[in-house]
Amino acid sequence: MSTYARETAANLEASLDSLWAQTVLPDQVVLVLDGPVGDDQEAVVARHAAGPHAARLDVLRLPDNVGLAHALNAGLARCTGHYTARMDSDDLCLPDRIELQTRCAMQTPDSDFLCSWNDEFFDGGGPVRLKVAPVTHEALIAALRWRNVIQHSTIFVRTDSLRAVGGYRAKYGLLEDYDLFVRLALRGARFRVIPKVLVHIRASLDQRRRRGGLRYALNEVRFRLDCRRAGFLDTRQFLVITALYTVFRLISGGLRNRLYALART
Repeated sequence: MSTYARETAANLEASLDSLWAQTVLPDQVVLVLDGPVGDDQEAVVARHAAGPHAARLDVLRLPDNVGLAHALNAGLARCTGHYTARMDSDDLCLPDRIELQTRCAMQTPDSDFLCSWNDEFFDGGGPVRLKVAPVTHEALIAALRWRNVIQHSTIFVRTDSLRAVGGYRAKYGLLEDYDLFVRLALRGARFRVIPKVLVHIRASLDQRRRRGGLRYALNEVRFRLDCRRAGFLDTRQFLVITALYTVFRLISGGLRNRLYALART
């Protein structure tokens, strides 16, 4: 988990609490402070560092804000477990997340990458939206060629597999998770989805605004061109998907939000 100055103390507190409420506790929670954070977040960290699960909490402080990809790589270097799970500092794990993902990993030893369904909620209310993904490896990879159907905060991956591909890359802006999934797939990782909501994802309009505009669209074109060169996409897929998503990123925010609602259910 990585947090930074713009996160709220209440969100961070709730996220950490959801980890300590697990039916099977994580052996280690690596919390990366991506640059200086406010006194309110520092107070949350201090409480948990002195709490009943202090021995499981590993706090890593970065002197400057380096961005999510670099912060996660710094945290990955501190992970000691055979598997590494991911979570954002404003999301909430259901109590059985770690138990179910650990059990699935033990029952399917050929799986390198596990994730789950999730739902999205807004702080100000509004409908909760369910995000699903295909369950089998083959169906998931087929869907992944067209769009990112994996929620980053639900993943549970062999640590060695993450390190073997070099962890995260920041070269495509906010697409560091999608880029990671594609590189894992190209390396032969086996994917599996647990068809159950295991994480509540906090959504915001600001988050969706960041995923639009010319700069984001250009990063997406560069990313998909890289996917084509690597053989993850064929020429037809590249042309069709790039055209559709370039239009999607450049349309007005209100229309894009409505399309998001359709795409995520």
